[in-house]
Amino acid sequence: MTSLEQIAQLKTTSSSSPSGSLAVLRALFERLHEADIRYCHWKSNEHLRASFTGATDVDVLFDRRAIVPLTRILGETNFKRFVVKPGRGYPGIEDYVGFDAATGTLTHLHVHYQLTLGEKFLKGHRLPWEELYLATRVWDEEFGLYVADPHVELVALLVRAVMKLRTRDGVVELLGTPYFRGGLRRELRWLQERVEPGRLRQVGVRLVGEAAAQLVPKMLEREQPTVRQLRAFGRRAQPPLDEYRLFATGDAIRQMATREFGVVWWKLVNWYRGAPTKSTRTLPHGGLTVAFLGADGAGKSTLTAAIADWLSREVAVVTTYGGSGTGSASLPRRLMQSLAGVRRQVRRPRPAAPGSVPSLARLAWVLMLARERRRRAREARRAKGLGMLVLSDRLPQSQFPGWNDGPRLVPWIETGPRLVRAAARREWAAFSLAELSPPDVVLKLHVSPEVAARRKPETPNEHLRTGIDMVRRLAFPPTTRVVDLDAEQPLLAVLLLAKRAIWEAI
Repeated sequence: MTSLEQIAQLKTTSSSSPSGSLAVLRALFERLHEADIRYCHWKSNEHLRASFTGATDVDVLFDRRAIVPLTRILGETNFKRFVVKPGRGYPGIEDYVGFDAATGTLTHLHVHYQLTLGEKFLKGHRLPWEELYLATRVWDEEFGLYVADPHVELVALLVRAVMKLRTRDGVVELLGTPYFRGGLRRELRWLQERVEPGRLRQVGVRLVGEAAAQLVPKMLEREQPTVRQLRAFGRRAQPPLDEYRLFATGDAIRQMATREFGVVWWKLVNWYRGAPTKSTRTLPHGGLTVAFLGADGAGKSTLTAAIADWLSREVAVVTTYGGSGTGSASLPRRLMQSLAGVRRQVRRPRPAAPGSVPSLARLAWVLMLARERRRRAREARRAKGLGMLVLSDRLPQSQFPGWNDGPRLVPWIETGPRLVRAAARREWAAFSLAELSPPDVVLKLHVSPEVAARRKPETPNEHLRTGIDMVRRLAFPPTTRVVDLDAEQPLLAVLLLAKRAIWEAI
């Protein structure tokens, strides 16, 4: 089995419970029941199974009087609070991410204290229906939690659909694509199978008035309501849905456009940087830097990529590279390395004598690398300062010059030609800047020389042995937590241990 296949297998692994639900979620709801906290899973109950296996978010409405005990329970059940970028959050909603230690799965919990909902990029309405949701909640035996009354949930689904309507939705429907499709259509059908017409009418009258409630049966006669029916439903609702708006019309349009542009820009920037970030959520108490160290063949790059994929759905993640490999090189350094490769094919270079002064080409290459390292270190510090998680594959270090991503020109800092001394000092300055902010967590991946040689047969054995020894001897300040991992274990086992160490530090 390849590394990528092992990672995919871990992502689909669930806990050992019969229902497949994550232990961290089961523990949370058990504690809520013990503390007699009123709550209900208020929407999208059609795919509760997906929510309870970490595939989708968990949306729970809580009695706001339980804020203090709820915050304590969330912390005690392995949930941690995250915040979205300024301007992208919504009133009455908090974001918590939970970690299932048995499987390494993350689950995203939306904590709702009020029903703030509406357009995709705005959620510009607040429905004062919280007490009705909590008073009519029903028990779900399969998952062991309270969920919304399907009659209330169905009426709310129609109201939510009306609030999200845009002019283009009517045009798209005329072209043959219905408004209710995909997951929204499945959710509507699932609720239709669980409601009783008389009870649905009573709930509809209470929430949107008699005139709008009368339209509901006809809207549900077909496979899904049309855009025209939804607009008629919205016009007849009492009180008018506009009464629930949080913003004036002009302000709402401006905010929605700003948010949509912000999301598009965020994705473009991360695409350009090669960052895996899918989420904008950050740590409210500050970011974190995690470095992956190991000799050749220890699996640093594989583990870094797997952890980035794991975290990036829920947390803002930035990856960086601390080595000198070609894959991360800037365009000038790649061109220079390509020219050097052509030269080696034309004329076999003679090995430099020990202690000889570096050539101009060598100095240029080292200075280019130093410049890249300064840039990466600066970007990593900024990302950490903004509350993001920074994952570093390798780490520049000055403890062993000439080895393991260490400085190459140290012997010429005080001696040699003036140009060489200047280059050596500039390289050293780049390492000093890179070490200005030491990592918060270092994961050392240890392998034996035999395993390293089997994984990297092209690397000389002496080079492997030296690298293994230096990784063990690398020291860090007391503020850095160093975690030693046996990288000879199967990838799934190493990945799970790494997840636990990182989550503990978050």
